[in-house]
Amino acid sequence: MDTDIARARGVYGRLIDPDATGFGARLDVTPDDRADEVSLRLSRLFGERPELAGVMIRLGGRDVGVSTPARLRAAAGQANVAVPEAGMADRASLPGLSGQYRAIRFACGSAGCGAAQTLSYYDPRLHPVCAEAGHGAMELQR
Repeated sequence: MDTDIARARGVYGRLIDPDATGFGARLDVTPDDRADEVSLRLSRLFGERPELAGVMIRLGGRDVGVSTPARLRAAAGQANVAVPEAGMADRASLPGLSGQYRAIRFACGSAGCGAAQTLSYYDPRLHPVCAEAGHGAMELQR
């Protein structure tokens, strides 16, 4: 098997339905196309032509595999691809709220001063200080 086709099957594996053989359209991709880009193109194609049961993904005129609407829906948001590409996790986040981080709030302890600061980390060497002259270090709020 050609190494480009083998790589493409690894990269687009989550989009390819191994049981599907029939298709009504072809989608030509290049070796530089990322899986999320191909997924978006497939989604648009299936949206424009809802009668399609499958689309053959092709690289350089050679068949890579057939994608189906069901396989595309199942692959939506799937992060565990066979061959990860550089940059695939850029700006990625897990669903839900993180239990590992909490906002840390500091407030000025001087009477009548409403100055406050919220941090995502705390370093005792860089303790927040009120901007008002003579007020000094802020106090941790619990």
